[in-house]
Amino acid sequence: MRCLNTIIFSILFLATIPLLAQDSSLIPKVSSYLESNGTIKQYKNAYRELLNLMEKQFPKSDRNSNGWLYLERNETKALTEINDLLVPIYIKHFNEQDIDKMQAFYTSSSGQQLVKDRTKLTDAQRKEVDAFFGSKVGLKIKTKQQILSEEIAGVSEYWSKDLYQTAVLLLKEE
Repeated sequence: MRCLNTIIFSILFLATIPLLAQDSSLIPKVSSYLESNGTIKQYKNAYRELLNLMEKQFPKSDRNSNGWLYLERNETKALTEINDLLVPIYIKHFNEQDIDKMQAFYTSSSGQQLVKDRTKLTDAQRKEVDAFFGSKVGLKIKTKQQILSEEIAGVSEYWSKDLYQTAVLLLKEE
C-alpha cells in the first residue's frame, strides 16, 4: 500500500514540476491565500488532533520520549509539506489575477468573518460574500470545485497517512 501511495505521489509531483517552473512567482501568493482562507489552520488542527489520538494510543513514556519530541517539534515542517502539496493544485487551476482576487477577498473583513464563523456575517458582509462568489473568479471556483476537491483529497490522504504511519513508527515501544 505504501508503495502505491509513493507511486501516486511521484506521478502527481512530476506532473506539477512544469507548472512550478513556469509560475514560481505564484508560490508565495498561493501560500498566503491558503493561510488567509483557513486551509492551513485546518491542517494545523488536524496535526494537533493526530497528536491527541496518538497520546491515547501511545502515552508518553521514557521509551518513546524521542518520538514525542520529534512529533511536537515537527508541526511546522508537516504544515510546510502539505502547503507544498497544495500549491501546485491551485497554480494548475488559477492564474495570478485569480489568486490576487481570491486573496483580496479572504483578507477582507467579510472573507475573514466567513472563515471565522459564517453564521455571524452581517448583512453587508453577506452581500460582499455573494458578490465575490458571483464574480468571474467566484464562478471559476464553483466550476472547478469538484476537481479541486478530488485533487486536494488525494494529497490530503497521502499527507495524513504518511503522518500517521510516521507517528506510529516513532511512538511504538519496542
